[in-house]
Amino acid sequence: MYFFYYYPVGVDQPRRRPPVVTAALTAAMALAFVWQHYFPRALPLDPVRLVYLGPSLAPWTAVTAIFLHAGWFHLLSNLVYVVVLGPLLEDCLGHARFLLYFLMMGVCGNLTHGAVTASGLAGGVSGVLGASGAIAGMLAFAMLRFPYARVAMAWWVFSPLQGYNRVGRSYVPLGAAVAVWLALQVIYGLVAREAGTQVAYWAHFGGFGLGLFLAFVLGYRREGRAGAKLARARRAIEKGKVWEAEGALLEYLRLVPDDLDAGLQLARVRRMAGRAGEARGNYRETYARAAAQGRRDLALEIYREARRGDAPLELPPAELAHTAFLLEKQGDFAGAVEAYLDLYRFHREDARAELAVVRAAVLTRTRLRDAAAARQWLEVALHEFPDGIWREYLAREFRLAAAPRAAARAGEAGRWPSPAA
Repeated sequence: MYFFYYYPVGVDQPRRRPPVVTAALTAAMALAFVWQHYFPRALPLDPVRLVYLGPSLAPWTAVTAIFLHAGWFHLLSNLVYVVVLGPLLEDCLGHARFLLYFLMMGVCGNLTHGAVTASGLAGGVSGVLGASGAIAGMLAFAMLRFPYARVAMAWWVFSPLQGYNRVGRSYVPLGAAVAVWLALQVIYGLVAREAGTQVAYWAHFGGFGLGLFLAFVLGYRREGRAGAKLARARRAIEKGKVWEAEGALLEYLRLVPDDLDAGLQLARVRRMAGRAGEARGNYRETYARAAAQGRRDLALEIYREARRGDAPLELPPAELAHTAFLLEKQGDFAGAVEAYLDLYRFHREDARAELAVVRAAVLTRTRLRDAAAARQWLEVALHEFPDGIWREYLAREFRLAAAPRAAARAGEAGRWPSPAA
């Protein structure tokens, strides 16, 4: 004889928001259980009056019944699903919408169970309590929105007659896990119709149906298909399969062209594949999108990364000038010098090119303290700039800074020092 037990313990998806609503729901159910079973007289309200007993009796109890549970096993089994799936959906939907959908799916499950049992089409009692309907809706919603996610399942196989006892944890595709759960609910529901049961399976079906409906109508199924392509790309990158990752990223970006992180990832993949020209184009496009969205910090990081990867961005002159200015304001003087020199290299005909060389030379001398590099750019300016204010400025500033050292070596205060000085 074998006994097999399993429960979900996690989902392999990152989160950005803290699961405050999930924590609040968990606490509310736990506190309601303690009050319901151990201190029912602590409040001037009988817990039984909060159980949903059918559409004709206090319909508002379709909401309150979500937070009540029949026993410890009922409570803990439901809380496991809430704790595992809640943070994932709360991060996707936001706090307010997650709470709204959770309550809607729970109410729909309770109403469905009440209507079906009242009609005599199913066995069991018409009363219902627990969050099973809401959890079933969460499963349906997650199956369509996160078909690529994997659920960590903790399991225990126990055979006392054979002395076999083993525990472990395995990752299962979320879609497969939900499909198995749904199949079991259908089987148990059919058996319950003949034998009667204390489990509200029709509440599961009602909540599950509403979860599917919301995911389809609100477009989360489409987001799920796009997310599956992005997840495939990330897993391919982890395995070093750059060509597969590139294909998946291109498919994803056709569906979600404004995803800056994915655009940046495509640039990295192409750079890894040795295709610097295409990578440069992706960096440039992602930079432009970040700048247009006002995400200047990300734009600067993209510029820095492209420079580190030997893929300097040939941005418009105004954009390069602004980038150099922001880098200088952040104290990244080496990055600012590179941006100023890119402006000069790519746009020598622009009116800002001369100022860019001047600023690069000054920063190299004063902030980076690299006299040889500063001298190099000074000579470029003196040879290529026409007579005018910027040439005179450089000659004057550098001559003044170098004069004492030149005088000490050559005995001639006005003589320019050699590059080795």
